[in-house]
Amino acid sequence: MTKISLIGVSPASVSFALTTKNLTPKPIISAYSSDSKIFDQIKHLEAIDDASNNLEKVVLNSDMIVLDLSISEIKSQFEQLRHLVKNDCIITDFSHSKKRVESWAIEILPQNFCYIPARPLIKMEIPQLSDSNPQIFKGIRYCIMESEKSTKDGMEWFVKFIELLGNKPFFLDIHEHDSYTAATEILLPIVSSSIINSLSKNDSWSEMRKFVNFEFEKQTELANQDPIETEINSITASQPLIYWLDQTIKSLYEIRNSIDQNSDELLNLLIDAWEVKGKIFAGIDEDLPQHVELPSSSQSIASAMFGAKLASRMGDQGDKNLRKSWEYPR
Repeated sequence: MTKISLIGVSPASVSFALTTKNLTPKPIISAYSSDSKIFDQIKHLEAIDDASNNLEKVVLNSDMIVLDLSISEIKSQFEQLRHLVKNDCIITDFSHSKKRVESWAIEILPQNFCYIPARPLIKMEIPQLSDSNPQIFKGIRYCIMESEKSTKDGMEWFVKFIELLGNKPFFLDIHEHDSYTAATEILLPIVSSSIINSLSKNDSWSEMRKFVNFEFEKQTELANQDPIETEINSITASQPLIYWLDQTIKSLYEIRNSIDQNSDELLNLLIDAWEVKGKIFAGIDEDLPQHVELPSSSQSIASAMFGAKLASRMGDQGDKNLRKSWEYPR
């Protein structure tokens, strides 16, 4: 029987464990955390067969180990696992930046280990551990990359396993993955922090801060992420992150110049962004033929999705029965 060990416990890893419950035969799921009290929070879910704060016990005879750790913890974890894991064990992880982790795997793990850089593209947020849910893994893309430490047999087994879970294998290069992650995840708290810094370091901040309201809180929420974790993620993915920072600065200059020149280009830039965001909300996959049209929503539904001002304009345009949900009325 297959044994899968989870190193680190979060809503993602527990939800991953829950997705295996319907497999036949069901794999044995063991889990390690240095804080054994954390398992009390998920006991009612019956996701874990064997939970312990003894790492050696958890990984004994494991066929696959899933690391659900911050990237700052992974290197030291490799150091411990190299002496504990059986031959041909597959090791994978949920980290944001794969190139750095791959370099540690090559440096530390013995020749007979199979490291597969992989990561589920989870769309839902589950803030509480006790709310872990297998639905967050339902039908999602699962990024799979080949590494110098990957083996042919290990890759074939892993891909088949991911398909059995009902996920869609999404094959890409490590550098592609790290660039896309830098753009869609690491960049955002950096930009949010820069907005706060640019305002709070201004001489007028002591008066300006009296105007801070829920809109400001909402727009800068990502600055609340742990600064140490953001710093580590930024340094780990420094090259792709710098590229996307440069692209963001370029885009800001385009908007700044169009405002300065009172140009019609400003509206075009804002509409472009609005429509891209609309496609994301509508669940439109740009890799597929675009035949998706949604019924014209009531003002209340449209307002909830796109904001009251835009909903009002949408409601006054075109066919009242059908419209493309993401297309801005021009």
